[in-house]
Amino acid sequence: MSDEEAGAAADAVAAAVDVERNEEPSVVVADAYTAVAFPGCEVFSSWLGRAEEDHVKDASLDTFMGRYYKVEDDGETEGNDAAASAADRRSKQEAVHANYELFDTPVWRARKRQLITKKLDYLKNKPNRCSRNATGEADLGMAINELDKIRRYGSRMLVIMIGVGMAVIGFAIVSAADGLHDVKINYAQTFMPDYRKGFAVHVGISLLYVTIAYIPVAYRPIIAGSGIDYAKAILNGITVPEASGLMTMLCKGVGIVFTSAASLPVGLEGPMIHSGLCLGANAWRIVPRNIPAFDTLFSDRSRRDFAAIGTSAGVAANICSPCSAAFTSPIGGILFAMEEGSSFWSIQLMWKCVNATATTLLAWFFLESAKKGFGPQTIPLKFALQNGDGETSFIFIAVHYWEYFLVAAIGIAAGLIGCAFVEINIRLTKLRRRLNFSKPLQLLEVIFFTVLMASLTWNLPLAYTVCKKDSFPDMEFIQFNCPDGEYNELATLLLATPSTYGLKHTFHAEAHAFTIQSLVIAGCVYLFVLLFLFGAKLVMGIFIPLLYAGSCFGRAIALSLKLDPFMYAVVGASALLCGVVRVVISLTVIVLVEATGLPYLMAPLLLANISARSVANKLSKSSIYEKLLELKDIPFLEEESPKALTHRMLHARDILSSRPLVKLPSEVEVAHLVQILKDYSSHGQFPVLHGEQFIGMISQSDLLVLLAHKGLFYSAADKGSDLQATHRTITHSELRRMYPDGPSLEDLEASLTEEDKSCYLDLAPYVQIAPYTFDAHGSAERTYELYRTLGLRSLIIVDNNAQPIGEVTRRDLYSFQQEEGSEKMKAA
Repeated sequence: MSDEEAGAAADAVAAAVDVERNEEPSVVVADAYTAVAFPGCEVFSSWLGRAEEDHVKDASLDTFMGRYYKVEDDGETEGNDAAASAADRRSKQEAVHANYELFDTPVWRARKRQLITKKLDYLKNKPNRCSRNATGEADLGMAINELDKIRRYGSRMLVIMIGVGMAVIGFAIVSAADGLHDVKINYAQTFMPDYRKGFAVHVGISLLYVTIAYIPVAYRPIIAGSGIDYAKAILNGITVPEASGLMTMLCKGVGIVFTSAASLPVGLEGPMIHSGLCLGANAWRIVPRNIPAFDTLFSDRSRRDFAAIGTSAGVAANICSPCSAAFTSPIGGILFAMEEGSSFWSIQLMWKCVNATATTLLAWFFLESAKKGFGPQTIPLKFALQNGDGETSFIFIAVHYWEYFLVAAIGIAAGLIGCAFVEINIRLTKLRRRLNFSKPLQLLEVIFFTVLMASLTWNLPLAYTVCKKDSFPDMEFIQFNCPDGEYNELATLLLATPSTYGLKHTFHAEAHAFTIQSLVIAGCVYLFVLLFLFGAKLVMGIFIPLLYAGSCFGRAIALSLKLDPFMYAVVGASALLCGVVRVVISLTVIVLVEATGLPYLMAPLLLANISARSVANKLSKSSIYEKLLELKDIPFLEEESPKALTHRMLHARDILSSRPLVKLPSEVEVAHLVQILKDYSSHGQFPVLHGEQFIGMISQSDLLVLLAHKGLFYSAADKGSDLQATHRTITHSELRRMYPDGPSLEDLEASLTEEDKSCYLDLAPYVQIAPYTFDAHGSAERTYELYRTLGLRSLIIVDNNAQPIGEVTRRDLYSFQQEEGSEKMKAA
């Protein structure tokens, strides 16, 4: 670089620093570099450097990466006080749309160039890693690789932290729930044979537990239920801020511990999955803001991916104790996150999920070992050893060909029961919404079901007592009112928690351990109470109770036909759950390989699950979670395009949103911008025009952050002048600093003076360059596929001249999906 060029570069940097400090620039560099965002449009010429080959080859990166404003300054600016006061306030809207497009704004490109420049200077000063005489092109590649390495290491550390964090959370929840439940049952049994006192203690402690469990629900109502419906929504591209917060995770954990300990028919898996999602969705909060290479970890896309990773870890954390038949599911967790609504999936995301679930399991086993004094762990190994065709052993089960017809019949029956369960439960949920119970009545409802369940689980074993000799040392049977050395069948089935011992009894106990009558009674009690309880204001999952009820019914069928009870217990459990939640792939892997360790059940399980899902979908397409999303008016988009779009031969122009497309000029008056944000508060983003040319999109959250920085305002006299062209901008990191907890429009409007409102704001540096658009003549089916697959906030529809004529939103596409669903229900 010549002395003249070095001096010019130094003057440009000095001018940038002056402008950054809102001082008069010593040198104005109005047209140092230009870049064209769209053919024939030079609106970004003030913001981007020109990446011409001669600049790269010259190794003159001071010129190639040159700025006329200081991009690395993350200092405070005027208006930040008002923004900071609002930064702790979460958005309370029920559901908003995220933007999963990659960063592509002028300030982001400037940020990338500045980071590469810094890294290149660092490498040039390290002769052992990069020679001072290396070509500029080689140096540039090494700098980019170094930055990418830092970003990858940061992402991997977050994945490991999610896995370890989920193991700790899951271990604490399981240990606390099992411990409190055992304290209650053991203490109640000390009053035997005085059954009245024992029953009073059983009910009293259960009521104490359920009252404590209701407190976090009363404080944060969104945690009621399993949370898988919200997990599906977030993975599908919808942001529900309150459903993915850290406080939600804390309240969820407390609620499920005491609900499970109260002996209600609930499972841990739904709340655990929801907790994992919350952990993953908030992982970005621990990322240092002062490390520039981590900027991309704060995007909507990264948050969505980490939410999927957390969901996988949550399924893997459903170990529910080392002796449990519930699922230790690293691979099932990945499949669940993929199958249950993730609108975007990649090999890279899959490997991150694998790392997170493996870390969860390893951390869990470490905690379990620490609890037992780091003694040796028992890991069952059941290899597939054939003992002879048609022979039954403890490893292989003899299955006749005609039994597959029985398995299909069980699947069909499970599908019918599952569909009926969903429809009845949703009607009860709608009834609860219409009645609109107050909080005291909500607590009273919860208390009623607790007393009902406690009465059934305590008095039914007394009314129907079947005592058998306890000759199974590996099984934790309950003596109850039987003589020493014997156990009560029904008490063992009803009083043991399903996730800890219940499924172990139905899956692994000997054939004569339980009678048909006891199994049917236990299955009916759990299914009946769960049907009415799910929807009450409690934290609860339904996976384990449904698996348990199905396993009871399946085992009873096998005993009545003198078949192997183990296989039919597994088939019945999986089929009933599939009939309700309509999950086939991940459920088969969870139950088949990771819960039972017996892959030879692949054919019966798949046949039962597919039969159950097909029958249930024929009558009602939506699972119970999708029905709940409909009730909550959350627009969940299915993978398949609605037939209402496909068969009507509609075009993109036929499904445009009814709301107006509000366009913003690249230089907008502050008062006009505030008014637009007030009048169109439901708009997530706005197209920006330079004259008559469409140059990009800008989000509502970014506009609010820009309004909070009054240093960006300039007077009408400077509009379009060289002085405006060199006016300071905020950096990309400043723009993301308050995201997603940005300032509110009300606070911003109150802080603006009349003089501020008469100023102008240049939006060009912050627009999303080249946003996704779709031709108005394209098919509506392709519009749906593009929108859902890319996870867009809105899709701009353009005419033949590439001018925006409207937009398609998630709500517009969802309306066609609802229309198809209602027509199908009428036909059924």
